[in-house]
Amino acid sequence: MEPEETTFEIFLRDRIKEKGISLKRLSDVSGIASNHIENLLKGDFEHVPPTPYFRGYLMRLGEVLDFDGEAWWLKIKKGGDVGKSGPTDALPSNRFAKKSPAKIVAISAVVLVILFIFAFSLPHIIGKPIITITSPTSTDGNPSVITSSSVVIQGTVKNADSLYINGDEVTIASDGSWQKNVLMPQNGVNPFEISAKKFLGGTTNIMEQIIYNAPAETSSSSTPQITSPTTIPTTSTTVSTTTESPEK
Repeated sequence: MEPEETTFEIFLRDRIKEKGISLKRLSDVSGIASNHIENLLKGDFEHVPPTPYFRGYLMRLGEVLDFDGEAWWLKIKKGGDVGKSGPTDALPSNRFAKKSPAKIVAISAVVLVILFIFAFSLPHIIGKPIITITSPTSTDGNPSVITSSSVVIQGTVKNADSLYINGDEVTIASDGSWQKNVLMPQNGVNPFEISAKKFLGGTTNIMEQIIYNAPAETSSSSTPQITSPTTIPTTSTTVSTTTESPEK
């Protein structure tokens, strides 16, 4: 039947009978309280919620019972049986639908687990790195003293994505350990800046000082060379003496 050929209560009663659906089943499927459906069957529009809820009821009943709910809404609204409530007549989705307690508990449990994981992981995600130097070790807070021109600096780092020593990147092992062989650029105090960075967190910088005492250069002592005395050759000269006899 078309809307203009009969009243809505008669039309609704016939559609329910044709579909063979009970009032309780219709209430469960449509999400409309059974007392509101009973008022619609009696044509008692004064005791059903006004627009936009009433229009939503017709749309849902039309989907379940296979009729044009919008056409009936326009006819009933034109007849002045329901009040007006603004330019848009729409019903919040499934206002009277029953919520499953088990489903609510499951959703709440999932939300709590997500919040717990997030709270536990937050310090690791945005926290600052922690750097520990294991070698060379200092004594009473004083810088390490070495006599070699190079030394291996090593240690561990936590909560870091990258590590640098004086701007040179250092590989971080899976257990957080790292090491790098560095050269002493000068005799005396040599500073080394160690920086650890976290992608979403902060940066940690520490300064390590190493004192390089270069060994003194050994000067070679020269042994004076002993030269054997020079033998001066002696020339033997024979002097011949002639004795003249006196004249007689």
